Amino acid sequence: MGRASEIELIRTTGTTGAERRALERDVHRGRLRRLRPGVLIGVDALEGLHPGEQHHVLVRASLHRLRATDAVSHLSAAAVLALPLVGTPPPKVHVCDPTTTHTRVSAWFVRHGAAGRPPTVLLDRDSIPTTTAARTAVDVAATRPLLESLAVVDAALARRTATPTELQTEHGALTSARTKAGIAVRMGSALSGSPAESVCRVRFRELGVAEPVQQHVFARAGGGSAIVDFWFPEHGVVVEVDGRGKYEDPAMLDGRSTADAHWREKRREDFVRSFPEVRAVVRLSWSDLMHPDRVRAALRRAGVPCH
Repeated sequence: MGRASEIELIRTTGTTGAERRALERDVHRGRLRRLRPGVLIGVDALEGLHPGEQHHVLVRASLHRLRATDAVSHLSAAAVLALPLVGTPPPKVHVCDPTTTHTRVSAWFVRHGAAGRPPTVLLDRDSIPTTTAARTAVDVAATRPLLESLAVVDAALARRTATPTELQTEHGALTSARTKAGIAVRMGSALSGSPAESVCRVRFRELGVAEPVQQHVFARAGGGSAIVDFWFPEHGVVVEVDGRGKYEDPAMLDGRSTADAHWREKRREDFVRSFPEVRAVVRLSWSDLMHPDRVRAALRRAGVPCH
């Protein structure tokens, strides 16, 4: 969230004619780009930002068009709250409008009528009015596919920005899509360590796989320990979800080289395989998770029954 908050927004409103013409020349020369009418950013300003962070910048650029009663909501609130967005961010900013029951779409916004369910509003560091994490997660669960919504629910629980009780309360207040949202709320787990793990849990459900143990610890007295993403004790199968961040994100590398990270992961897997109850270790990449047939084939090869 910090990186998105630090992107400079250049607003042309209130500038002189000469200043506006100079800014327009910079747009034509490729030095600036237009994010919204009257809002410019550096041409490379969004480089390196995750899709959710890029959408957060779009929310910031749209603030001056919000109404006093609006609250940024749904996937837009998820972006501001740094909850994970799986898939493509929305091209428009989503807001709750407690003055109506109707949903309307304009050039800039999707306004969700919330008169029957007015939200509690938070203010972030940029004074962006947003729905709470619990409300955001339930709204996403009610309007987006489970593949996208479970990551938001899991992250809210894992970061303790929402409790199971708060999620259930928000879910109970829904006036539509209650069954759809209820699936994500019931599946929500604070043990999911990444969006990839949440997506993997959705694939398990789609393939009819028995619920695995999350974050299982393999330990040997005096010989160290390792925590695995998923453990199927009935079949002796460990499933690990590999994201690129494990080998490329400086924060996760903690000063080590990519080669060191790969070596440490190999040693860790060897340790897990050394336990007699472990028959197989399945590693799934983000690309694998985007193709359910790959997940099915990998699980079947390891001996985990699925549809």
